[in-house]
Amino acid sequence: MKFRVGDFEFWHFQTHWFALDGGAMFGVVPKVLWSRKIQADDKNRIPMATNLLLVKTHKDLVLVDTGLGEHWDEKGKQIFAIEPKDPWKDLPFGPEDVTLVVLTHLHFDHAGGNTTVDLRPAFPNARYVVQKGDLEEHQHPNERNRASYRPEDINPIRDRLVVIEGDQEIAPGVRVIRTGGHTKGHQVVLFESQGRGVLYMGDICPTIHHAPLPWIMAYDLYPLETLEVRKRLYAEILKNRWYLVLEHDRHPQRGYMALENGKYRIDPQPEP
Repeated sequence: MKFRVGDFEFWHFQTHWFALDGGAMFGVVPKVLWSRKIQADDKNRIPMATNLLLVKTHKDLVLVDTGLGEHWDEKGKQIFAIEPKDPWKDLPFGPEDVTLVVLTHLHFDHAGGNTTVDLRPAFPNARYVVQKGDLEEHQHPNERNRASYRPEDINPIRDRLVVIEGDQEIAPGVRVIRTGGHTKGHQVVLFESQGRGVLYMGDICPTIHHAPLPWIMAYDLYPLETLEVRKRLYAEILKNRWYLVLEHDRHPQRGYMALENGKYRIDPQPEP
């Protein structure tokens, strides 16, 4: 769960187990192929988790994404097979210590933990960084994405949002790269220290099984953009040998990108 790169300390930890439809998770890839990688239940759901990243830099305690949160009724818990964990019990910090929350995007499984059940900021001393494009989609959803964006995840913290556009260094050694694809403002988060990089992939590659270029979710609003940005991003990942942290595997996965015979994969490596 804990590792170190350069001067930064990292904790990769779970907040919830949940499940989503396997067909939706793998898009145009036939079940006969993706079922070789991961098994679905009798409702065609595959096991997933929300695996967040907590990083101690020189200046900040940074949290990337906030998970599913607790705004769930019994119907929602059953639909998504939600099982909450106790995420902070084994960590040396608490929510009040977080100074910067970086949101890859605002879907409920990434931003649901922004606020408490009584609609207070879950991280009372933190700023929340979000791309302008994603905030616009959240505030003005359409029929296709409305179910993924919830007012209670964002509206109570509007005065704490740091809204940015495009690639930016948001703190010393912390850089976001806007990818789009999954959503209009989806971003990945890069931590750099002593010439080494750790990249949190968000939903541009949600699990270790999604590394191949065409294995793109049906949940992606702009799948052709996902494909093109993957080509560019994967080239940067290989060139710089960034260590990858993935968000949705039931058993948390980290490792390095590899390219063999024109096919990409991520080789698991718990320690960088």
